[in-house]
Parts: sequence; structure tokens; C-alpha cells
Amino acid sequence: MEACSPEWQERLSAWFDGEAQAHERQAVEHHLSRCAGCTWEAARYGSLREALKAEGAVPTRVPPELAARVSRLAPGSRPSLPRRRLAAGLAAALASVGILWTSWPSGMNDALAMDLERHHLKAFSRATPCEFESSDPGAVKAWVAREVGYAVEVPVVPGATLLGARRCRLHGQLSASLLYRHEGGTAMTLFLPPPGSPAAREAESFAGASTRCTQGPIGERICVAPRTGGQAALAVSELEPPVLIDALSRLAP
Repeated sequence: MEACSPEWQERLSAWFDGEAQAHERQAVEHHLSRCAGCTWEAARYGSLREALKAEGAVPTRVPPELAARVSRLAPGSRPSLPRRRLAAGLAAALASVGILWTSWPSGMNDALAMDLERHHLKAFSRATPCEFESSDPGAVKAWVAREVGYAVEVPVVPGATLLGARRCRLHGQLSASLLYRHEGGTAMTLFLPPPGSPAAREAESFAGASTRCTQGPIGERICVAPRTGGQAALAVSELEPPVLIDALSRLAP
């Protein structure tokens, strides 16, 4: 069976995510009727969506590395602490540095959490994660304004390289995402949904008045920072919450 080409793989991904225009959808559907490789790829995307739904039904736990870190930092803590006391110590330690941590599900809209993880992981699974590649914040900002239709800030994040930007759909609405790679190679995506959009409102509702972090259904960390004017910023990565919080703090409140 001939493999799906990179060009068709990209178009198929946009079709699957609902990001393709009407004529592009028709072209993809016509192509699927005669390409076994892309038909297989479409089935794989469907399996991934079902896997995400299944994972979402499984309760998650405090990440072991984060729990170990808090155990070392918390005064008087011991490895034999009961689970409830360890969780309480974790929450207290993170709160002391201005971060509210919750395990998933945690009040974040399920569909939004899965969308965030899916777009992040899908982008960085590609050889070229960005639609627009540039390490120049001004150039990335201009591309987003032109291609997504609204203005965003593009922060310089210490210890990370700006790769560029992508378009994605959060709650069905076109949104901007900024892609970074930290020292050591760990990927991070900043999602900046349109002000007042359903995704921005869901993010604001989740975060409340302060920055809040959680763990998504398949293990990525998600931090949300509310901003003025009906805006919200969301960071997704395997990195520790304080690193994501620092990246979000580079944006204006």
C-alpha cells in the first residue's frame, strides 16, 4: 500500500480537524475514494480521537516527578506520607508560588483539553511543526494578523526558541498557536484564542482570577492565564508548570 504523501497528509489533517475550506474538503473526499494510503491514515486519525476519549474517562494522578519534587521541598515531608497528605502538600507548595494545580478532570472543559493536547502533539509529530516558520516575533505577529485575523503578542521566552506559528480550531473557531522548543528539545505551544471566543471564555472560567494548571487526558501539562478584555492564554507542554507559567507571564495581563 502506497503511503500517504506529506502534502496529502497535511491536507488530510486539516480536513479531519475541520480546518479545510469547502473546496478543500471536496478534494480530500475525492482523493480518499481512490487512495488506500490516505484512507488508512484517516482511519488512524479516527482511532486517535477514540483513544483520547477513552483516556479522558480514566482518572489521572499527580505526576510522579512533580510529587517527588514537592516532597523534597515541603517542610517535614516524608516518603511515607499518605496520598491525601501528599496531594495537599503538592497543592500548598504550588500555591506558594502562585500556581493552582489540579489533576484532570479538573473543571476544564473536556473538549477544550483534548483539543489543546491534540493540536500540540499533532504539530510536533511533524517534521515541520509550523505553518509559518520564523524566530522573529514581529514576523510571526504579522503572519497571525494576516492569516488568522486578529492581533496577538508573540513573547520572547528565556531558554526557548520561537519556531513560528500555526492555525488551529479550538471549539470550532479559528485560533492562533505559537510554537517553541526549549533547551533540551522539549516542545511547548502557546494557544491564543480570539478575544471573547468560546475557547477564551472556557479558559477564563477554568482559571478564574489567577493562573491555573492541570494535566490533560493524555498527560500533557496545561496552564491557563486569564487576561484583560476577554482574552486568555494557554500553554501546553511536558515541562513543569513553573516553566509554563513563566512563558505566560511574558504576555501582558
